[in-house]
Amino acid sequence: MSVKAQEKYIHPKSEFLVNQTVMLFGNDVKLRKEPNTTSKTLQLLPILSKLTVLERTNMTFLYEGIESPWYKVKTTNNEEGYVVGGLLALDSKTVDNWTYLEQLKLKEEKWFAILRAMHGNSSEYIEITDKLANSMFSLKTYSNKRLEAIKNMIYIDYMAEACGEEGGGVYFFNNGVSLIKAVEVSYVFNADVYWLKETITFPNEQGGSIGKIVFSREEGETFNNDILHEKKTIKTKEFIWEGKELKLATSQE
Repeated sequence: MSVKAQEKYIHPKSEFLVNQTVMLFGNDVKLRKEPNTTSKTLQLLPILSKLTVLERTNMTFLYEGIESPWYKVKTTNNEEGYVVGGLLALDSKTVDNWTYLEQLKLKEEKWFAILRAMHGNSSEYIEITDKLANSMFSLKTYSNKRLEAIKNMIYIDYMAEACGEEGGGVYFFNNGVSLIKAVEVSYVFNADVYWLKETITFPNEQGGSIGKIVFSREEGETFNNDILHEKKTIKTKEFIWEGKELKLATSQE
């Protein structure tokens, strides 16, 4: 498995490092004098504020189902204080003057991703929460890929660390008003015995179709490794994005 050097993977044990510059995930967050919820509020910080991490404390606070550490941080005007780690973005991405922020949530032993998107310097954001199929992933942002009904999109790219573990990912479309879970793809590989690979081709990509999203599913299995006897099935479907959901246009096998 090859991983790009710049690829940032998020997982439940992700932490912020000393001297790391982070972006605030929460809005109107209280910068505290001490690492607790009863200490003095030094100032309210808006979403997208940039902070420098100075220290990870041993104090924690239960936030979104997670025992989140308090971090000592410094603002851009050099004021120091404490913020709960769950209110800092684990990752941030920008595309077309939109900024995307990400954090995690734990509910009933299930992990969820919380995605927020803001246009320009606005503190108003749109948000979606979605259950994760794999708790280790990276984020990628794209333009609208010539889908006129949306502004742009963000993709949760799962990392499959072991055979049989769920890979693939989820595309969320941004129409400027809301984030919509649009397309899921899976990738499963099991030691040359079985594989499942789903891919999406957008209108601006090679093999794409104007105004359509092409979904391909390849499923196969190996019967005899010595002679490489394989059975492979490929299904292809074309969809049209109608603003809130995909509508099937054509299908072939």
